[in-house]
Amino acid sequence: MTAIVISVALLLFAARLRMLRRVWRLPLKNGQSFFLAHEVGPDFYRSAGAPLFRRYHVSVLVPVLLDGPLAAWLFLTKRYVDLELEQVLALVVSILAYNLMLAHFSSLAASLSLEPGKPQTTRLRLSMALRRLRDYTTPAIEWVIGGATLLALAMLGRCYALSLTANANHFSFAAVRGGKVLTVWVLYWQLGFLLLKILFIRRRMPLPAKRTEDFRRWRMAWLTHKLRIFDAVRLFCALSMLLGMTWITYGRGWPRMGQVILLGLSALALLLYLVYVAREERRLAATEKELKPVEMVKEFPRFPVAEGRYFAGGLLYFNRDNPWVVVRSVKGVALNLAHSTTHIAAAYLTGLVILAISMARLAR
Repeated sequence: MTAIVISVALLLFAARLRMLRRVWRLPLKNGQSFFLAHEVGPDFYRSAGAPLFRRYHVSVLVPVLLDGPLAAWLFLTKRYVDLELEQVLALVVSILAYNLMLAHFSSLAASLSLEPGKPQTTRLRLSMALRRLRDYTTPAIEWVIGGATLLALAMLGRCYALSLTANANHFSFAAVRGGKVLTVWVLYWQLGFLLLKILFIRRRMPLPAKRTEDFRRWRMAWLTHKLRIFDAVRLFCALSMLLGMTWITYGRGWPRMGQVILLGLSALALLLYLVYVAREERRLAATEKELKPVEMVKEFPRFPVAEGRYFAGGLLYFNRDNPWVVVRSVKGVALNLAHSTTHIAAAYLTGLVILAISMARLAR
């Protein structure tokens, strides 16, 4: 069991390093004439863009550098469950931080790359198409998720019932404890990805005045990609909970061949998930290659600095009347604290931290 916990923690850390590697390369993804998605001059990286480029690389290293000493301490003190949960939290925080960093440095690059006297795009369209959750719901996937979840909960109920009998032993109590950790943790992730799916579906879609249909097609391909990944994660979580509860409830009493088959099914589920994600990424890359969305970014107007109250040096913003979660500020971008999406994200992250602490205590 300890080996599995350490392996999961290492996989999570490897995923963060892979994400760091990808984010590190993003400014030059489209060549030397671009910084992220913004077209820049030929001397940008040798003049005004050089300090920005360095600041970007220093910033993307911060999440890993801040987390490193704590992760090393947890590993050296053999608090492996705490290390696993800490890496989960670090992964979530890193994803949020990198997305805000990309928006921030993209805004700064746009300011530096503006040419004096060059006419700027001033028109913007906003898609009014109503998108509903049921229009992006696949019944077969939801039935599998629901069925796997109910079976896992039934197994947890059986473990709990056995722990109350006169024949209850250490294994019965350990099974209940492990089942609670697994079930609560997975269900919370299910809730998180369902919330993400709803937020992405209801998000308003800004469109450029020119090449509107091409950009709409690109954004729909991007949205479809994200929603499919969210559903894949939810499905993988549900099947993992079912296989995990099967192991906790029955696996230790099975012959070795049965245990090997169950572990093989778990490995197969992970492999199928990774293959599916890779295929969806290739699909999105093919659409990106065809439509070249980086060429459409220039058709968007430069948003003005948002009016309202700023905090934390311009990184935080408060205005209930502003419909955007992230707005342009004097120093880049700011997070709108008055937006409902910010409230939902803050509540979910707070719950995630509390849950991680509770699960760590329960696992001991």
